[in-house]
Amino acid sequence: MSDPSWIYSYGFLGIRLFDLPSLLLCLLLIVIVGYKFRVPSNYQIVLGLHCLIPFFLNDFLFSTSYMPDQFRYWRGVNAIRAGELGLVEALTGGDNVFQASALLSLLPFPAPVSPISLGFYNTFLYIVLFFVLYVKNIFTRVSIWFYLLFPSVALYTALSLRETLILFFMVLTVVYARESKILKSILFIFPLYLIKFQNFFILGPIVLMYFIFNVARKGMGLAKAMTISLISLAGLLLSAPIAIPQINHFRAAMFAEDGGKAGEISLISGVGEFVTEGLTSGFYFLSKPFIWEASGFLPLIQSFENLFVLAILFLITRKAWMKSPDKLAFWLLFMALSMSIYGLVVFNYGTAVRYRYPFVMIYVLFVCADCEIRTLRPNKNIPNKDLPHKFN
Repeated sequence: MSDPSWIYSYGFLGIRLFDLPSLLLCLLLIVIVGYKFRVPSNYQIVLGLHCLIPFFLNDFLFSTSYMPDQFRYWRGVNAIRAGELGLVEALTGGDNVFQASALLSLLPFPAPVSPISLGFYNTFLYIVLFFVLYVKNIFTRVSIWFYLLFPSVALYTALSLRETLILFFMVLTVVYARESKILKSILFIFPLYLIKFQNFFILGPIVLMYFIFNVARKGMGLAKAMTISLISLAGLLLSAPIAIPQINHFRAAMFAEDGGKAGEISLISGVGEFVTEGLTSGFYFLSKPFIWEASGFLPLIQSFENLFVLAILFLITRKAWMKSPDKLAFWLLFMALSMSIYGLVVFNYGTAVRYRYPFVMIYVLFVCADCEIRTLRPNKNIPNKDLPHKFN
């Protein structure tokens, strides 16, 4: 595989000049599609500012090596574009880095000359997803600004990682499940199996329940939600002899991958601890890192972000409980399931932020859509002046 590192001889500004065509493509997408669907200018401006973020992350805010996986995706896309690795071979080879690289290589952008370049590929996906959600009336005044201003989304959709692909496919899977378009929903969940199989197995049952209970129109009902919770708890107990060794295996693997020593990991030793960990780890996974746990600049920023996000989630959940508890019950199950599964095996704070933000985004988008949360203020009659009438 050829070495694309020649770009670094051009210096800080020279590297970024090569990506001006990609920036232009993202800006043109915003202007053309925004004009076609009459998207308010304030949203277009925020999207336009988002297009600049890739320039100010790698080797500016932090070293690219801080998230070294970016080099793997960069080299993977270049190998596929150069014909050194076949597209079908990459998709079927079993390496999820190459599988994600294959999907990114299909986007209509110039060859990525540096890790910064793939940040524009992901920004493009972020913008496309925005317009899909806008046109399909998923957004409310609350969720549209959360989508545009959520710091973790701004960060990971401007880096050269697979996280934006994961967000893209997860959200669209739920969008089409909400519209009862089964084939389209399956089409978008399938790539998750290739690039993030954990999310595939978490989202699959959720989407199935969404179809069965027709949650968008009828909700799940508190009684059904409680029944499913009790069945899940019983399943947790029955599966313990099989599940505990598997969970310990992944706990040790994730701990070692994040730089820890295998002998230092605390393994689950019994059914009681398994249930306790399963019930409590989800909230910790959603909340970490706490301020006192932050050990660097980025974790410190993420800890303050957590406080803001938890406050927003509380306000949205409280409002949804008052307006439509039957529909909220489904999404609470979704969050409890996803956070608990990851909470059992993920220890690293940065990894936790990367893994949870798609679930947080889905929760906000679809709780606001299904429960019609248009404002977080107590006064329900405040008009939505900045959204078209169809979103009111």
